[in-house]
Amino acid sequence: MREVVLVMFGIAVALVWTAIWTGLFHVLGVAPISRKVEDQASTRERLKRLGKLKYIVIFGVLGPGVAFGLGMITIDLAGHRSTGWLSELIKLVLFAVFFGLIQGPWRWHRAFRDPVPFPPVYPPAKNG
Repeated sequence: MREVVLVMFGIAVALVWTAIWTGLFHVLGVAPISRKVEDQASTRERLKRLGKLKYIVIFGVLGPGVAFGLGMITIDLAGHRSTGWLSELIKLVLFAVFFGLIQGPWRWHRAFRDPVPFPPVYPPAKNG
């Protein structure tokens, strides 16, 4: 039962970080989630100009990566399984980078893939 409480506490810390991170982007005017179509188009173009690498760092490593890392080290710290602050800081960085490098490119491809027309338009066949 104690482990379940620790995991729930870690998830709560990750959600708090996600709320802070999303709120910061709303204040800066680069809301990752926008409901207006006009805002979505302009935000999409601004994020494309940002570049893939910066997008992955901001929306992968600093967002879900840090949230995952904070959740994991919170479980260690609350469960008294920590070996020290330095090891927890190293874990945070490694979790943030590795999880962020998975989430960032996935989010990039989901956000910026162009729709394929149906039925697809094929070039004319060469006769010869």
